[in-house]
Amino acid sequence: MKPARIVFPGFWFGESDLSEAKAQAARGVGGFCVYGGTAEQIKQFTDAVREASPYDHMLICADMEEDLSEVVTDAPPLPSNACLGANNDTEGAYRKGLVSARMARSVGIDWLLAPVVDIGYQSPAFCEVPMSVAHLAGDYVAGVANGGALNCVKYFPGVSGILKTLAQMEDAEFVPYKHMFRRCDAIMPSDMVFANIDSSSRAMMSDKIIKELLKKRLNYKGCVIGAPLYKSRIKHEAAAALKMISCGVEMILAPQNAGAVLDAVEKEFDKGSILDAFIRSVSSQEMLISKVLTSAAYLFSPKEAFEMARNFKKS
Repeated sequence: MKPARIVFPGFWFGESDLSEAKAQAARGVGGFCVYGGTAEQIKQFTDAVREASPYDHMLICADMEEDLSEVVTDAPPLPSNACLGANNDTEGAYRKGLVSARMARSVGIDWLLAPVVDIGYQSPAFCEVPMSVAHLAGDYVAGVANGGALNCVKYFPGVSGILKTLAQMEDAEFVPYKHMFRRCDAIMPSDMVFANIDSSSRAMMSDKIIKELLKKRLNYKGCVIGAPLYKSRIKHEAAAALKMISCGVEMILAPQNAGAVLDAVEKEFDKGSILDAFIRSVSSQEMLISKVLTSAAYLFSPKEAFEMARNFKKS
């Protein structure tokens, strides 16, 4: 068993070292989050790290909010969530998810860390009406699934509720989540502090938000993954990662210092203190990998998938 599987390092094209990433893959990390490469670069990278990995398949994630062009530099941009929401375009939301998934799979990416289901007026939010957000996001993830990729609903409990009472959030921010529990592949908690719920911890490191609110009160039974650590500007990443794991986060994404986080995770695993968390993480990963590999979706070449995206933008 390789405890490194809990960790998904980031790989930044033009900055990160491929030999180091291959060493991390051989060490047994669960996958990678990719940033800022062309379709050709990302395909070559995913092939290289999968070849180095001890697993039959590892998950490659696109850390995005709106569309794949945030991660794949030559991917065509797609209509914004706000535009789709303004027109209540559920068909467009489905097509956006479908085309995004087809582009992702064509370059070796399995997992779109989207959609954002916050309630608001601007992108990446769909709109300010909770049930409309639920319907639009639901159609988006249906498109992602039919395109052969995984989804991740974020940022729980809803950034738009940061100044609201818990009762107000029940009627707004929680609505899309509750309607999508059975359809989402994972939920990502926010890296912000919600003083209305837990004033002492960021959501992704809060027992009150993950264990008590999400899993117990709202009865969510699925996978929980962490917000990318490098974005959170957390000084002590290793300690933060261990706290997240203790709160029920099953995968640690994109730390600035992946080596330190990997060392800390392996040390705690050797002590036996995170064995249950490790088992949950592996179980979730195997389930997600099986879903990807058994998908009935036809896989397109990058040229074909990107042309579909360009045609969608024109329509």
